[in-house]
Amino acid sequence: AMGDVAPSDWKKGLLEGAIPQIPLTTLNSVISVCALAHALYPEKRRSDRRRRPERKDAVISRRDVSISVGLMNLVFCPFGGMPNCHGAGGLAGQHRLGARGGGSVAFLGVAKMLLAVFFGSSLLTLLDAFPKAVLGIMLTICGQELATTGFVLLVTTAEEEAAT
Repeated sequence: AMGDVAPSDWKKGLLEGAIPQIPLTTLNSVISVCALAHALYPEKRRSDRRRRPERKDAVISRRDVSISVGLMNLVFCPFGGMPNCHGAGGLAGQHRLGARGGGSVAFLGVAKMLLAVFFGSSLLTLLDAFPKAVLGIMLTICGQELATTGFVLLVTTAEEEAAT
């Protein structure tokens, strides 16, 4: 996948792709995911942590999410994989549509791998035929969940500040 990449391509990719992406990735796939997980899963908040976290009751630490995103991209990108992350929109959408534990995410991952192995590039034809309206509705539902959670967090924070 990287055999025809010239040194000038590395420079261009670094300056025009990688460096500008750092703030977006940090905010959307690390900070927002940790804050959203904290808000959506209060029952999973921890009081005892091995490391000194940002929050003593964090569901997951920013460090753990950062390492996970970095490892995914270091492993898959050299083989032609698209860069990916744990976006807050994905977490909000999965939560809104019923996924509440690791089993549902593992099932989705295994299902995607099986589809890729058994259907290969012919799967693209099937995905192209998927109704755009259904994708739009799913995106709207995910956005609504993310916006609702953000609004609740904003109101809760304002109420806590007003009480002090």
